[in-house]
Amino acid sequence: MKEKRSVHFFCFIAFIVLANSKIIAQKSISSYVLDFETNEPVQDVSVQIKNTNKGTTTNTKGFFEINKIPKKAILILSKIGYEKKYLPIQELQKTIYLIPKISSLKEIELVVRSFSSSQLKKIVPDQIYLSKKDIDKLPFILGEKDVIKLIQYTPGVQQATEGQSGILVRGGNGSMNLTLLDNIYLHNIAHLGGIFSAINSDFVNSLRFSKAGFDTEYGGRLSSVIDIKTLTPPDSTYFKGNIGLLTSKLTSNVKINKKNSLLLSGRRTYLEIFKPFLKDDNSILSTKKNYFLYDLFAKHSLKINAKTSLETTFYATKDNFKDKTKGRDRGFEWGNTIIGTTFKHQFSSKLQSQTTVFSSNYKLSIQHDDGFLYTYKAKSSFGVYGIKHHFLWNIPDKYTLKIGGEYNRNTILPKDVSATIDYVPLEILNQEVFNYDDFSVYGDLEIPLTQKIELKTGLRASSFFNKENALIKKETFYAIEPRVSFKYKLSNKEALKASYQRLNQFVHQASVNALSSPTDFFILSTDHIKPQIVNQFSAGYAFEKSGLHVNSAIYYKDIANYTEFENGSVNNLLSNNLYEDILVGQLKSIGLEFSVNKKINKLTSQVSLTLSKTLAKFKEINNANYYPPTFDRPVNVNSINHYKLNDRIELGVLFLFTSGQNYTRPRDIRIINEEPVINFEPKNASRYPNYHRLDLSCTYSFKNKGKWNSKLNLTIYNIYNNKNPFYISSALGGDPDESFIQVSDNVDNLFPILPTLNWIFSF
Repeated sequence: MKEKRSVHFFCFIAFIVLANSKIIAQKSISSYVLDFETNEPVQDVSVQIKNTNKGTTTNTKGFFEINKIPKKAILILSKIGYEKKYLPIQELQKTIYLIPKISSLKEIELVVRSFSSSQLKKIVPDQIYLSKKDIDKLPFILGEKDVIKLIQYTPGVQQATEGQSGILVRGGNGSMNLTLLDNIYLHNIAHLGGIFSAINSDFVNSLRFSKAGFDTEYGGRLSSVIDIKTLTPPDSTYFKGNIGLLTSKLTSNVKINKKNSLLLSGRRTYLEIFKPFLKDDNSILSTKKNYFLYDLFAKHSLKINAKTSLETTFYATKDNFKDKTKGRDRGFEWGNTIIGTTFKHQFSSKLQSQTTVFSSNYKLSIQHDDGFLYTYKAKSSFGVYGIKHHFLWNIPDKYTLKIGGEYNRNTILPKDVSATIDYVPLEILNQEVFNYDDFSVYGDLEIPLTQKIELKTGLRASSFFNKENALIKKETFYAIEPRVSFKYKLSNKEALKASYQRLNQFVHQASVNALSSPTDFFILSTDHIKPQIVNQFSAGYAFEKSGLHVNSAIYYKDIANYTEFENGSVNNLLSNNLYEDILVGQLKSIGLEFSVNKKINKLTSQVSLTLSKTLAKFKEINNANYYPPTFDRPVNVNSINHYKLNDRIELGVLFLFTSGQNYTRPRDIRIINEEPVINFEPKNASRYPNYHRLDLSCTYSFKNKGKWNSKLNLTIYNIYNNKNPFYISSALGGDPDESFIQVSDNVDNLFPILPTLNWIFSF
């Protein structure tokens, strides 16, 4: 019996020892840490073993490794700007995702290295990713840190027409840019005057801008993609805003409970307070002119569980400009209204999906009464209702694969016009509403071929179906769009890149090009006006060392089926059928881009230069010779400088120079058979004066008081008071009874020198 008891006791002790040995057994672990929103590596993440002093940090590739840790240990991953993550090592995968967040209690002091993101790490040339921190590095312009302005200051990008926040990218017109806000199509990003864009940067979390090598999930436009993501749910409720002489805004990110949060933001200008001080009728802020804008934003976030979330976004913008100088009565009004819901689900550390359903609508209206001969009213609209979905597989150091599809139902009203000449109504056959559908499937594969060569390739297949109406027949178009980019790593400091892409655009822009406002109409492709097709080649070089970023690129772009109007702006409005006046031709653009960013002690400076040439060719125009289109800008130079004088005072300097836009002047109007016929000079034979201005800003940070932070910003816009033209209109003279009306230029200036004071706060 004693022997049996001894055996049992020995077995029991052995069992305890064996079990305990499993508990205290140690092992080595390793993994990669990626940003959940961007799938990019996150470096300098603290990885600690709970209840111990043992840990490490991730390297530049987001990789970490820890040796000899207990099998039942819990990892704690943390980094400023991300949600803290607790992870039992039994659940450890090859990839760990961190979810971005916004620090709401106090501002974080940042080491400013550059105004542009690193280009060495990216395969695609000319692609920029900007985080909230990057946006915060910008100097203030009239109390604003404008995310679209940041894009305008990059090489190859210029502002649209004088006085606009829209952009022209590598020789393309404004309609060739795709803008997404939380995956929702945003038709117009311009507020009047160029001071503000339609995006309030206070609610922006990140921005990805591409002018070559687009991901295949983006389609329908030829020149660029701006993909904006708004703020993520916070750890606690916070508020941020400013009160200034020109504008006020307030943003709040409200944590309702553990699963729900609400992001609200609003902005309104009150430029009219300057009117009593300005006597120049040619200024946009003169006493007989009035302009205001506002935008409203709301987003509800629901965290269903650790791997599933639902976000609903609403955004509305409005601009209103009225002019009653010199006996005339003119007005422009335009705005966006968008709403959409995005469902995200992470199946595993390697696989995730995203689905978005949305509605986007844009409306424009114009009225003009010169108090003499003619009046007109016009309106236009553009609506999109869509759904898109994709799956994303990410295996670090092996491949990243994205596949998905998109369907959109589109509605366009090109124009609805009523007009009179000498108080006699004109008979105008207004355009019917155009309806069309488009459907696309796509796939992207990113893969390292060798230690030095990385490849990204993709294919998008699209189809377009328009509905028949009185002007067009039912048409169907199909398009295959290959895209490929590669990077050759010369060293840890420099790389060469190249890309090719073929893109299709099924809508065509019709501009009233004498107006520096968003007076652009859109028409559909038909059997006679085929979809626009671009083939673009791009090559670049990137060098980065010790805070110095040097980037250069060359590009060549060839667009087939490019469209313009044969006659001028007034005819575009009064034409009974837009298709009768439209011409189909070719557009070519070639350019050299160069930028230098450098951090020198307390000074951060960026200088960008773009030299380009854009030419259009039509059989019916200029004797079939090439000529510069409206948006050709041969020279573009800008410089951004930020100097941190001390812990309290920051200084900013911004200088812009760009070639003026081309336009076609009407020489006179002849009345033939009781109908007006406009006589124009050669196509785009005139050019606006070059646009340039210098802005200065100074920001003083008050001492933080608990959770309350505030700054005072003084900005002087256009410090040497350059009279940049905002609007060149046609002044009419003569006696219509003599069947001849003279036409002369009437120039309105942009904003004069404008000092403004803004108080910026957060708590």
